[in-house]
Amino acid sequence: MSSFDYLTNDPGLHLACDDGYLIHPARWQGSHALFILSTPIKSLWLLSRRHSQSCPSEERGVLIGDITLYAVRGAHRLTSHLTFPESMGWASSEGDDARWTEGRAHLELENVLGKETGMLSVEVCSKGPYHLEQESPQLSCSPNVEFSLPHIQ
Repeated sequence: MSSFDYLTNDPGLHLACDDGYLIHPARWQGSHALFILSTPIKSLWLLSRRHSQSCPSEERGVLIGDITLYAVRGAHRLTSHLTFPESMGWASSEGDDARWTEGRAHLELENVLGKETGMLSVEVCSKGPYHLEQESPQLSCSPNVEFSLPHIQ
């Protein structure tokens, strides 16, 4: 059976804790993904689909701008992804205010959450399109056959 690619602009953005627990966005507010953090977390991984802008060896995930952690004690802007050149999973910078992930990027929460519940806001400045490999539908010349396209998430 042959296969071909479908495109999506959905980056599939989610967080992974060090223990493997996954956190999906509670909602999107414009270009900001909002995640609810309900347990003490010191660091996590920002995961997304990857795409290639020019060649497969230069695959990138999403371009991340502002990251802000909202907690009872106030809002804390996180900047480690912009200031540390050796951060795991982070690719090239786009100026001083945004940086590409490689699809799996480490993020330190800088011990600002403590034992409180918080909300993490992650600004996605650029994304996709991403290729989704899907199996091709069976095509037939029969007029009685109904065609349906695969659901793309």
